[in-house]
Amino acid sequence: MDPFYRQLDAGRYESTAATSGPWRADAQHAGPPSALLARQMELHDPRDGMRLADVRTDILGPVPVAPLTVTVQTLRAGRSMELLEATASADDGRPALIARAWRILRAPDDFPGLAASGDATPPDSPDDTPARAGSPIPGATENGYGRSVEWRFVSGGSGTGGSSIVWGRQLNALVDDEEPSAWQRVLVLADSGGGVTFSVDPGRHRFINCDLYVALERDLEGEWLRMDVASRAAGGHGGIVHDVLSDARGRIGVGLQAMVAQNVG
Repeated sequence: MDPFYRQLDAGRYESTAATSGPWRADAQHAGPPSALLARQMELHDPRDGMRLADVRTDILGPVPVAPLTVTVQTLRAGRSMELLEATASADDGRPALIARAWRILRAPDDFPGLAASGDATPPDSPDDTPARAGSPIPGATENGYGRSVEWRFVSGGSGTGGSSIVWGRQLNALVDDEEPSAWQRVLVLADSGGGVTFSVDPGRHRFINCDLYVALERDLEGEWLRMDVASRAAGGHGGIVHDVLSDARGRIGVGLQAMVAQNVG
């Protein structure tokens, strides 16, 4: 299976068909490019004992299935925390995606556990849950991203009220044949919160995200990410998607998306 990206040279990537999103073959799902920006920030002037604490991605427009140039800069340097910014631009120079992340010192191993430390093992596992083939969104294309991720629904799903518990994992590499990092695996999947809870008729209603914010208290262990996710909308206002993220050992963090909710039919 093709990776999402092939590296052409430093900071420049070919986007493969695996990145294409659920509605248009020429526009990427936001998960892979969000993970690509995180990868570039992880590689930017790395220091031992540091980790990404959170990643906020803003979607500035459609991300084309085309070559992308990624740049990274340090906005705030420091000994215990630093703020990084990465931008993915198309060949016409248009920034399509921008991300910021705090990179912080890892907590000492003997740091005391606090409330809701997230160590409780989930009551379900992907091994006990049947796989669902293709995209979780009815009517969406089965190509590209839809074939690059495996979903196993514990409860809910598209058309069932806006909430789901689902295990997911990416099936291919992010870049070339390298093993994805924990952060990269989370971001490839976390942008699908609105998709795995999709409960409106796309011919009549639009519910799309303009950003993705993920904060992790610890790194993902293994390939599988558990998403306990809910889509919420308030007439006259807007919407959000809220996600509690876990692995086989317990909770690892949260995800949040701001949603544009519109009637189109």
